[in-house]
Amino acid sequence: MPKQKVIVVGLGAHGSSTAYHLASRGIEVMGIDQYHPPHSMGSSHGPSRVFREAYKEGPDYVPFLRRARELWNRLNTDSGMHSFEVTGGLFMGPPTGFAMTEMQATSKIHDVEVEILTPAEVRKRFPVFRIPDGWEAIYEVNSSTIFPEVAVEAHLSLAAKAGADLHYDERVEGWSAGPSGVTVRTSRGEYRADRLVLTAGVWMPELLAGLGLPLTVERVTLWMIKPRANAEWFMPGKCPNASWELGERYPLYLQADYGTGVKVALDHHGTPTTAETVNRETTDEDREKIFKEIRRFVPDLDGEVLDSAVCMYTNTPDLNFVVDHHPEHENVIVASVCSGHGFKFAPVMGEILADLATEGSSRFDLDMFSAKRFG
Repeated sequence: MPKQKVIVVGLGAHGSSTAYHLASRGIEVMGIDQYHPPHSMGSSHGPSRVFREAYKEGPDYVPFLRRARELWNRLNTDSGMHSFEVTGGLFMGPPTGFAMTEMQATSKIHDVEVEILTPAEVRKRFPVFRIPDGWEAIYEVNSSTIFPEVAVEAHLSLAAKAGADLHYDERVEGWSAGPSGVTVRTSRGEYRADRLVLTAGVWMPELLAGLGLPLTVERVTLWMIKPRANAEWFMPGKCPNASWELGERYPLYLQADYGTGVKVALDHHGTPTTAETVNRETTDEDREKIFKEIRRFVPDLDGEVLDSAVCMYTNTPDLNFVVDHHPEHENVIVASVCSGHGFKFAPVMGEILADLATEGSSRFDLDMFSAKRFG
């Protein structure tokens, strides 16, 4: 049987993982990215990301998360790079709110190890965090921190060692597919392969123009801040991943200071944009928006901004991913694994996309990620 060849377009969180999983199986794989990942132009950058299993987005995600945890730990071992560690997670909100009710429901279904804490217990264990009376908290013992740029670099390094042909600083200008294979046109040339995997993040709407997938891009800001007081409480070992539910479901969240400041952000409180028109500089309006919530919930963090960045989410209307064969081309795999919660799935999604590209199916139930669900 001839050796299969697969082209992967986009080498961020999920593309780098896909290239690694394909190459490690002996598949001939070419990876193409218009920049040199890890980079700050899309969604796979910043100092840290949250990994959690008490998943408010629904219990159907937990099997993916448990496989992802296995693969994150394996990535640490195989690469010799530290991209994942257990830190604990504290998630706070009204007891009848979306986050608290859905996290508890998922935890019961899948036996996720959590503690339910009162506001008094939160204040005693984490004195720099403010929690309103009448709220409650879920402490997830095994919530973890991912270091995204290290993770992308680790996957790409392993992919290259396994034989992947990685093309950086090369923009994809178009692609086509037919029964005999796929063709990708770039700023440098034209390439042919048996299969194509599209994992290009905020550039997916452009690559899938005409397909009608309702993908929208959201501009979100990240902030790295030096605490004004009690800095020791924001260091790893004392500071878990933490979030406060705002409105219906989207939180203020923070992560410990790993040497670049405490990372803090507002999840899904961004503005519509596109990959081509996004303002990549943070503004005074962005700053006031985040500091309003910092002063409310973490006043000791009301200090110096050490750095800030713009990140972009690629959202679907139901905030579930798109992971499927292209509706018109069985040899093209479409993967938009974002909606603001996708990075933690990178290693398992790479495994799944490699399965779809080489075997045509996955052992996981992917129905909720169907590209056809939007009609």
